[in-house]
Amino acid sequence: MTNLKQNITLFALLLLFNQHIVAQLTIDKIIDKNLEVTGLNKETKINSFMIGGSLIQNQFTLPIEMLGILPNFQRMNMIFNGIAFIKSSDGRTDWELNPMKDTLIVKKGKPGKANDFYSRWTGGLTEYKEGKISGELLGTDTIEDVAVYKLKMKKNDKVRIYYIDKLSYLLLRVDDEDPDVQKSTYYSDYKNVNGFLLAHKLNGFEFGKLVMTMVFNTVKVNTPIDKSLFNVPNKE
Repeated sequence: MTNLKQNITLFALLLLFNQHIVAQLTIDKIIDKNLEVTGLNKETKINSFMIGGSLIQNQFTLPIEMLGILPNFQRMNMIFNGIAFIKSSDGRTDWELNPMKDTLIVKKGKPGKANDFYSRWTGGLTEYKEGKISGELLGTDTIEDVAVYKLKMKKNDKVRIYYIDKLSYLLLRVDDEDPDVQKSTYYSDYKNVNGFLLAHKLNGFEFGKLVMTMVFNTVKVNTPIDKSLFNVPNKE
């Protein structure tokens, strides 16, 4: 009887181990397919981006221009009544220019802002392949009648839930697991840009309410960008 119990226990452990291995293989396959269809698995990586479009928030639509050089350089121009309001960072220094108030705010910068935007925009699943984030397959679900894979991804102390279309393998939604804010980002309008399939519309929700939409009309990647554009301007 003791040997039978031991055999059952061993079988149960082997079954759990095998399920874990299968799950890992499955999540690897899902992420591999996502990176394959988006082109983000190429040897040639996206190192810079230039984006033109609109930011829609609180019923206001503002034209925007975004420039980025990974990992640290990022600049956003928001146009209001023909005037550019600018936020910029080079990883060492952050600055904001408000021409209407004639103010220039300069403060110590935070590295990696371009990387943070790029990760939010593309899903950042290349970091899973590089071992920078971990993940597990939670199962399957549906989003507006679309069958999806549900993945739990973790980087340091941040946890996000990814929903990937089972047919196209494109990222459809990301939920941030934050005890203070129920935040979700929806991805749509994928278009080919130099061989990369990139979302051109992002909808941001908090507590189930749409709070911001970004629509990209033009996207360029790996175009040379003058780093002097990120320098703090002389306020005169």
